Amino acid sequence: MSSRALKHFRFGKIFGFIRRSTSSRRQQIRQVRELYLKTDLVTKGCILCSGENFSLLAECDRYGFDLNKQICDDCGLVQTYPALSQSFLNEFYENHYRKLYTKSLDVDYAKFSEEQEEKGERFLGFLNTAISGQSLSNFSIIEIGCSSGGILNYLSAHCKAVQGCDLDANAIQFARDTHSLNAEVAHFPSTIPSGPKIFILSHVLEHVPNPKDLLHRIRSAMTPEDYAFVEVPGLNIVADGSYSNDLRSYFHIAHVADYTASTLASMMTSCRFETVTCDETVTGLFKRSENSEGEVVKSPGDSVGNVLKIEKTFRVFGSKKST
Repeated sequence: MSSRALKHFRFGKIFGFIRRSTSSRRQQIRQVRELYLKTDLVTKGCILCSGENFSLLAECDRYGFDLNKQICDDCGLVQTYPALSQSFLNEFYENHYRKLYTKSLDVDYAKFSEEQEEKGERFLGFLNTAISGQSLSNFSIIEIGCSSGGILNYLSAHCKAVQGCDLDANAIQFARDTHSLNAEVAHFPSTIPSGPKIFILSHVLEHVPNPKDLLHRIRSAMTPEDYAFVEVPGLNIVADGSYSNDLRSYFHIAHVADYTASTLASMMTSCRFETVTCDETVTGLFKRSENSEGEVVKSPGDSVGNVLKIEKTFRVFGSKKST
């Protein structure tokens, strides 16, 4: 294992131990760690290019979990490696994720409604601009990872139809009971509507251990008139003030990968999508491509040097307060 690129002590194992031992979330952290310690990690290579050459960035995440955040030297994708298994993530999302994230053993899904509906409003503006010359009212929206349904609830008045799926059974029940949505507990929707469609993956792809499998499945359900809308938390916007300019707060046990606009575009191209638009937030719109799988080409910006530049903004501009 090479030495850690992010030298500050808050990216090391000792700080991770202190963090998880003193955090106000330590009860939730302890439960997740018990599961984590029983789980075998996966070493099958980079989830984008299958490469096995990595540079170590950090040895802990925001909660103090002792996992390695690394950057693939071959394609530039930042990811947890060795990776967490599908079995771990299934149980994590079913029983622990919301409790860890909200710092509560009881999740109040109503509290998420305002934030989700604000996202729905933002997505509506993005889609109306990106899908030029077409009315959103002609499209059915399918959200994979819809949580408690706030985004779909907002978009429902502007689209032909909406439906969603999520692994959180309580969130799905809230979506059904509160918003009367067509929502199901599933990795992937059991039925696909006819006509023009937009698949939404909002803060989902970074959580998926095998993103190519999901993207291939979405592509097979698409026609040339359909779109895939993807939004993930962008690595590069940390330098612009997100996460208080703190990469340690950005790194998260739940995030399998940490994307930039170029690494997301590479992921989509490798799964036979073409990019309509994508920025560093990272928010993008993609169409099904009829070309063969594109070659993964590393962008010069996806490098250890870029990560170190982001870290420098924490020292100069960022708040030292961790979330």
